Amino acid sequence: MVFSILSYFAYKFDMQIPFVEVLESHSKVNVPLLELRINVPFSYSIIIMWSAMLYYTIYFYALKNFFKVFIKKNMFETKSLKRLRFFLKLNLIPIIYIIIFTVSFLLRGDTFSPQDDYFIVFAHLVVAFLIYLYLDILKKGKHVQEENDLTI
Repeated sequence: MVFSILSYFAYKFDMQIPFVEVLESHSKVNVPLLELRINVPFSYSIIIMWSAMLYYTIYFYALKNFFKVFIKKNMFETKSLKRLRFFLKLNLIPIIYIIIFTVSFLLRGDTFSPQDDYFIVFAHLVVAFLIYLYLDILKKGKHVQEENDLTI
C-alpha cells in the first residue's frame, strides 16, 4: 500500500522519494536490505482500489454501530437515529458513484455494459431502503415514547 502511494506521488507530482524511481512511466521501488526491485504500474485503478478499501472499512465500522442499535435496551434515542442516518448515507455513496461512472461512459461514447459492480450497487440500494424504513419506525417510536413520558 505504502509503495503504491509513494510511487503515485513520485510520478504525478515529480517528487524525489527515497527508494522510488520512475522510469518510462513505470515505477520501481527498491528495497535495499533484500536487494529487491518491485515494479508498480500507474493507473487510476490503484486509487479506486484504495478508496474502495477505505470506504468499506468505514462501512463495516458503521455496520458494527448499526447492530449495536438492536442490542441497546432503549432503541429510541437520538444517538441511535444518528447512527442509522449515517449508515443510510453511507449506503447511498455507491449509487452516486455508479451514476457518475455511467454518465462518464456515455459522454465518452464508450459501449455501456452492466457488470458485477451494478449488483453491488443494487444490494446497497436495497439495504438503504430497508434502513430508511427502519429509521422511520424508530422516529415514530421515539415520538410515541416522548408522548408517553409527557403524560406520566
